Amino acid sequence: MVLARTKADAVEKLDEVANAEGCPTVELSAAQIHLALTDDGQLVLDGLGEDTEEEIFEFCYPVLGEALAAGQDIAGAVQQERDRGKDNQAATEVPATELGRWTKRQLDMPTILVNRMVSKAAKQRLRSFKPRGNPS
Repeated sequence: MVLARTKADAVEKLDEVANAEGCPTVELSAAQIHLALTDDGQLVLDGLGEDTEEEIFEFCYPVLGEALAAGQDIAGAVQQERDRGKDNQAATEVPATELGRWTKRQLDMPTILVNRMVSKAAKQRLRSFKPRGNPS
């Protein structure tokens, strides 16, 4: 879960955990998160607000949500959701340059970050470029 203005911003922020590029995203109407402090000083998730949990289950885990509501096979529904998640990866944008494509393969970074890094490096390189001789 991340607070972001755009999908690109969300993917960039989520990259701290893993590359979320190609993953389905949804804008929550509201988010209520309950946290607890453990005895050893760790912050842990204590629960979600009712509306928040409902929105997440509707978007992310519809099969599991139905199984929970109907008292059906929960383990089977969880397995279906895990299998569905593997198949639902959307195609991702390819970086604009060969250097960008190589970087993405090596680091598994979102394309938006790769393109930004390559563009910044190219601009710095061009600014520091000193041509030989007199320009014609």
